[in-house]
Amino acid sequence: MAREQRSRRTRLFKRAAVALVVGGALFCAALVGAHSLAGANAARATTGPSNPFATRAMRAYLDQRHGNIAAAVYDVATGATYLYRPDDREQTGSIVKVDMLATLLHEEQAEGEGLSYGEEVTATGMIEQSDNDDANDLWAAVGGASAVGAFDRSIGMTRTHPNTEGYWGETSTTARDQLQLLRYVFLRNEVLHAPARDYVRYLMENITPWEDWGVSAGPPAAVTVALKNGWVPIVGDDWQVNSIGMVHGDGRHYLIALLTNHDNGEQYGIATIEHISRIVWRTLGRNDAKQPSGASG
Repeated sequence: MAREQRSRRTRLFKRAAVALVVGGALFCAALVGAHSLAGANAARATTGPSNPFATRAMRAYLDQRHGNIAAAVYDVATGATYLYRPDDREQTGSIVKVDMLATLLHEEQAEGEGLSYGEEVTATGMIEQSDNDDANDLWAAVGGASAVGAFDRSIGMTRTHPNTEGYWGETSTTARDQLQLLRYVFLRNEVLHAPARDYVRYLMENITPWEDWGVSAGPPAAVTVALKNGWVPIVGDDWQVNSIGMVHGDGRHYLIALLTNHDNGEQYGIATIEHISRIVWRTLGRNDAKQPSGASG
């Protein structure tokens, strides 16, 4: 996996104050809530003209791109889900770091503790800088593949399989599952409480400038984008390049997961993701102009 540069941090980091609701009954209720949200948010494909993957511009673009592309978008404003090859199996690369952090926060929440200063520094480096050493430390701290896998199953990520040999970037997943993770990271639920969700969002909104690509393409600077990218060189010029996140502002509010593999180099995959992201941004702007938002995050 391409090693991503790490810089020293000098500013104070936002502390995560994650509360525990004590009691076996309430803990079980949280798990029930997880499955209830998974059912309520079951993906439904839309084939009408407002579907960004059914537009003429998107079809023409996808037809001429090499490699495999999988995508899932949830329009929070309208409640619609849009899918393109959502169950194709892909490698995560560094987008799994969001899953790892969500697992850690859920564990700390269950124990009634907040993150320690050391955990905050590690989490910040892992998300904002995409530092792999920090990811290695956090992977071990949460309990590795078994712990991340258990958390994934509890929120309905049934097609995601963490790598059991410690190579977290080789975790297999789907666009549909990544969209499910984003629902729990950004939208109201009983599995990750508001302080935990706010913390993840804060880190994903404050990534370092060299990480600012992917699903941030399209929205203007004034729009809030929280994202995490990942890339893995498979063999030679065969790359996996991914981008997941949330976009909110200028009449839009949506979650988006774009996964690509068999790319002819990292930049080819980035270009594919960013072009798709721009079309999604434009198309959902037209959708939301017709339907006022009735959802909240």
